[in-house]
Amino acid sequence: MIKKIGVLCTYDFPEGMAPTMRIISYGQGLVRNGCKVEVIIFYPKVTNESDSLSGVVNGVEYLYSHKRDPQKTKLHKLLIDRPLALINSIRNLIKSNKKQRFDYILLSFDHPNYLIFFAPILRLCGFRLGFIGDEFPEPIRKHKTTIPLYYKLAYKLAFKFISFRVLMTKALKDFYDKEVCKKPTYILCSILNTDRFSGINRKRVDHRYICYMGNMMLAKDNVDNIIRAFKRICDDFPDIYLFLYGTPNNEDRSVLERLIEGLRLQSRVFIKDRIDYRLVPQTLADAEILVTSQPITKRAAGGFPTKLAEYMMSHTPAIVTNVGEIHNYVQDGNNVYMVEPCDDVSYAEKLKYVLTHPQEAQQVANRAYNYAMKNFASQNVVKGLISFLLELN
Repeated sequence: MIKKIGVLCTYDFPEGMAPTMRIISYGQGLVRNGCKVEVIIFYPKVTNESDSLSGVVNGVEYLYSHKRDPQKTKLHKLLIDRPLALINSIRNLIKSNKKQRFDYILLSFDHPNYLIFFAPILRLCGFRLGFIGDEFPEPIRKHKTTIPLYYKLAYKLAFKFISFRVLMTKALKDFYDKEVCKKPTYILCSILNTDRFSGINRKRVDHRYICYMGNMMLAKDNVDNIIRAFKRICDDFPDIYLFLYGTPNNEDRSVLERLIEGLRLQSRVFIKDRIDYRLVPQTLADAEILVTSQPITKRAAGGFPTKLAEYMMSHTPAIVTNVGEIHNYVQDGNNVYMVEPCDDVSYAEKLKYVLTHPQEAQQVANRAYNYAMKNFASQNVVKGLISFLLELN
């Protein structure tokens, strides 16, 4: 039996973007299958207040390395905070392991510097290690087609100390097997805390809206494609708005704002920024359509949109672009509506079709909900992962 799992990461917890939500879902599923889960964040908690460094969310325990005053300089961050975070995280793992042994530590990051630091040290400390990968490494995420030699050499070294991988797609498995080395691999496409959507029903809203929700990074989600598609149909549906939820960087925000202004959509399209994760289910449920769009890139080929599982849980019809391995899990007109990428004309036609066929669209959305409950619910999905880990013992 797997009794205790540790997750080592460097992103915000318990509120954050897709990686945070994914690890919470992993953790919740493991907890409900009788496994203790601890998340160790090797990054300081940036705060001026007396916030606790630790907590529990959905049964998952988490602990930051230390606190950092946001007024400290970048030099202080580099010379003091970063080394302290690395050292404290190892100490925290060792301390927790003395109380109850970890069966495995999952490394939920892919930067080679951190991998070649943590993997040998933790293995020498007696920990058994696994690697979680949800996307291609950073150079590919930034429009490269492969990784540099340094990454390959660092990965080859680090993976000598890592026993297995948990990856989102077959494309990622093929990449790591070919470019680095072969390892036992478990494919876990998408995982979701379905409890967040329990009791969520559609409410009356002041304005009907189409909703995008994500990080709004244009290299990953070409939201401009959605905006252009909306422009093509907005005159036919004058009472419907387009709400974009996310926190684009300054450059991407400027691009989107200029596009909205250039298309004269200032009164119809709104960048809403990020909202509290507790409000996400209701926001999705109240929308007319949920939309996402990804370009044709190497990055898209390796991932699976985390937001899609949330979209499917909302009972709201969703439109997605056919990139990567999405078509292996969902089908156009069955549990989502699908269009080819980078084609705002086809996207507009699909928007119009969904809005003018509400009864069919609701049936599609209901099938999407049933599919997500069966295939993405954390408690069910994690059972396969646990079986995989038991076979490694």
